[in-house]
Amino acid sequence: MDLIQLLISFCGGAFGAAIGALASFILVGLTGIFGIVLAVAGVAFNWFGIISFGPYLGPHVAFAGGAAAAVYARKRGYLASGKDIGSGLLSLKKPDVLVVAGLFGMLGYAINYFIGLALPGKLDTVALTVFVVAIIVKVLFGSLGLKEIFGVVPEEVKKLGGRFNVKAPSWLPWMVTNSEKTIIALAAGGVSAYVTYMMLQDPATAGVAAFFGFCLSAFSLLWLQFGVSIPVTHHITLTAAYAVVSSGGSLIWGFAGAIIAAFLGDFLSRLFHVYGDCHVDPPAMAIAAGSFLFMAILPLTGIYEMNANLVAGGIVAVAVLFSVFESLKKSA
Repeated sequence: MDLIQLLISFCGGAFGAAIGALASFILVGLTGIFGIVLAVAGVAFNWFGIISFGPYLGPHVAFAGGAAAAVYARKRGYLASGKDIGSGLLSLKKPDVLVVAGLFGMLGYAINYFIGLALPGKLDTVALTVFVVAIIVKVLFGSLGLKEIFGVVPEEVKKLGGRFNVKAPSWLPWMVTNSEKTIIALAAGGVSAYVTYMMLQDPATAGVAAFFGFCLSAFSLLWLQFGVSIPVTHHITLTAAYAVVSSGGSLIWGFAGAIIAAFLGDFLSRLFHVYGDCHVDPPAMAIAAGSFLFMAILPLTGIYEMNANLVAGGIVAVAVLFSVFESLKKSA
């Protein structure tokens, strides 16, 4: 572990809280696009490792620290909602909030480091770290102890059919139905899969091939910061890219990965995020689970070496058919 980077991660966590966790993540997308341009130009500098995913802007540091600080501020009575990742918390004029954010930034750096040692190349360690930090924060600053992990489902939601019912409260109201998740997965994930495939063909860009769609999706959240109801797609685009890379360049697996990520994001949001007053990031959870599936589990099965396009195509076909059936049922 690099002690200098550990210290800088305190700065990153505090900065993430000062400008708001969401704003810090948007900067990941913006700087990541610059990193890809530099890679295309042949620059050897480790832009992603030091800048976009490093100890200052890395989501495991700045976003995790900023989101943790929001929950702390809510507990202290400084902020109305612990899920407020859009507000710049320096405006609260409470230095302790930024100190807490810095400490959680350091924790995020350390957790990511040790996960990387334990599971090298097996999953997206940054995404898993964002999730782990959020769960720690949820329990630490919540009032229900371990029950905070999943939250408590209100009786009125149980009457609707429970937390996983389509009519129950959701993370994003415009990405709930099968058709909504499927169409945005195909649209955003398809572009990411294609660009990843093309970048893999050039040794100069192969190392950053998985990140174009992710960075574009992350930067698009600028409009969400401004209150526009746009889709959140970075879990879709990144998982699609991971699927292409892990499968040896299969576009159809990229489409399948995008759909899996879209459904994982909604499912995991209802499991950990919706019930409670802490932002447990649904895209991070989907990326962590999706990356582990494509980078660790499926390679063990040998499925990529077989003629598995039928499997991937089947996943896409089932999602499309369910979407059509759902749409026809609504219009009937």
